[in-house]
Amino acid sequence: MSQSKRRLARREVLGLLAAVPAVFSSRSALAQEPIKVGGIFPLTGGNSVFGNQNFQGVETAIELVNDRGGVKGRKIQLFKGDGNSPQAAISETNRLASREGVRIFVGSSTSAVGMVASQEAERNGAFYWEGMAVANNYTERDFKNVFRMGLSAAGLGEPAPLYAAEVLAPMLKIDSKNLKVAVVAEDSAFGVDVSRAVIAQAEKLGIKIGLRELYSAKTTDLSPLVLKLRSLDPDMIIATQFINDAILFQRQMKEMNYSPKAFVGTSAGHSTLSLAEAIGKDVNGIFSSSFPLDANLNSLSAEARADREAFLKRYEAKYKVAPAVQESLGFVVGIALARDILGNATSDSASDLREASLKVDVPVGSYINGWGLKFDDKGQNRRAFGSVVQWQDQKMISVYPAANKVHDPIMVPLPARNAR
Repeated sequence: MSQSKRRLARREVLGLLAAVPAVFSSRSALAQEPIKVGGIFPLTGGNSVFGNQNFQGVETAIELVNDRGGVKGRKIQLFKGDGNSPQAAISETNRLASREGVRIFVGSSTSAVGMVASQEAERNGAFYWEGMAVANNYTERDFKNVFRMGLSAAGLGEPAPLYAAEVLAPMLKIDSKNLKVAVVAEDSAFGVDVSRAVIAQAEKLGIKIGLRELYSAKTTDLSPLVLKLRSLDPDMIIATQFINDAILFQRQMKEMNYSPKAFVGTSAGHSTLSLAEAIGKDVNGIFSSSFPLDANLNSLSAEARADREAFLKRYEAKYKVAPAVQESLGFVVGIALARDILGNATSDSASDLREASLKVDVPVGSYINGWGLKFDDKGQNRRAFGSVVQWQDQKMISVYPAANKVHDPIMVPLPARNAR
């Protein structure tokens, strides 16, 4: 080889070697890019209590994952989208997708928000991870990239009559088939679907439904309903309500000096600290068929117990209050998305996240609320289950099922108002 050709070859080799650091630097930079996740929750407006509590739980989970090293060395960047109405949820989902490049979403606190936000995510080719919306038809839309870790309306409502038959009826010394039950609910999709599930389960158990009453959650007067209930005199009321109407209902029952032998809510307005803040000691004795608040520690894996300790410590340090149902649910949804979906996907594309979701197989007891994770072919988690909590000393206490029970129920039948 001539001298000139040797010099040319040397320059080409040196040029290639010089380019190698740039290639590795580019790959390293790509590996460190954050994983963008958009949270679509009602952060203002009528449902902001639930939205902020859910978001704070998700945020705590993401902060914990990031502090533990992130997902395969990458940190998760969480964006806020205020879905304070269906129209706002559509707008915010599209804003985060187009302006911020978000292709992974989590939500949604209410079905009205979740239904439209997940639809927009699917239209944008994004992945949607639902934890809180319970509409029964949420997973019936043939969407490819929408998965619900949380409960359907049926899963949320069914524990109420089960608990009534198995526990409350014997405590009241009434045969479950002789229980007189009134079912009341606000008339959105949430109230209609959950109350329908309550009635269907009650009928299977032979429980008589003496009244089913729907009303607008925007009402400012529930006294006619209270009068109707006082006249009917049911042993038990099972109610599906948001926070404002739940507070109004309890206050007007107190004003009219009325109370059934047992009162069972179905999450939402009966499973948030805001209820106790509003009505004080009158909250004591109320039950709620709910997303699980807590779990018996003996039913949890070692990892779930460690997560629980970290969650309680972080949340109480930041917000100066113990987390309740909505916050706990948000944490479970966030930790599962980060650890068990993003952590096992080959990339953060919607198709790879879908594949990871369909393959996931997490045993019951792996999350702080006792849940596991296994999806059916429609994207519904089959290892999520409802529970029952009771307000005791103005705090929510898990009482059912056995895997979640941390204390026995009290105040059955409900004592007079001035004795609570």
